[in-house]
Amino acid sequence: MSYRKCKAVFFDRDGIINERLSGDRVVTTWKEFRFIPDVFRILRFIKSRGYLTILTTNQSAIAGRLMTEQQLLEIHDQMQYVLELNDCPFDHIFYCPHDIQDGCSCRKPSPGLLMTAELYHPIDKANSYMVGHSDEDMEAGRSYGIKTIRVGKWDAAADYSVANLDDILHIII
Repeated sequence: MSYRKCKAVFFDRDGIINERLSGDRVVTTWKEFRFIPDVFRILRFIKSRGYLTILTTNQSAIAGRLMTEQQLLEIHDQMQYVLELNDCPFDHIFYCPHDIQDGCSCRKPSPGLLMTAELYHPIDKANSYMVGHSDEDMEAGRSYGIKTIRVGKWDAAADYSVANLDDILHIII
């Protein structure tokens, strides 16, 4: 039996797909959610190149009781609805509801969320990327064995560093 491996781009959410809130605040309602400029065009381009788009996000606000898992699912449902209207929904969304002290295997920097994608698709790691803005995102990508793209900050440990999300299109072709 043969199967075709899928190339994928894994995205962090807050600060990559949507704008981060000021201070230590986190998005806990759809009303607070604002897409990063040009994210629809960027996701459409990546999908047009044959990549799966997969969201992987730590959401410790659930463990911290700042929001419920149901509230997170509602935010993601609304996000997907808008992305579908713009022809660029995520192929999968995986999230970790735990806090760092929980010691789970799904919270980035562990590669657990990325590994979950393999339950649905055989991933072509040699041609896949993790796009994020944090050390945890980069470590998850490295641990999983894919290329890493750090957005917003130069990072010697990342495979690529770019100033903004739009710049990833020069890498992912």
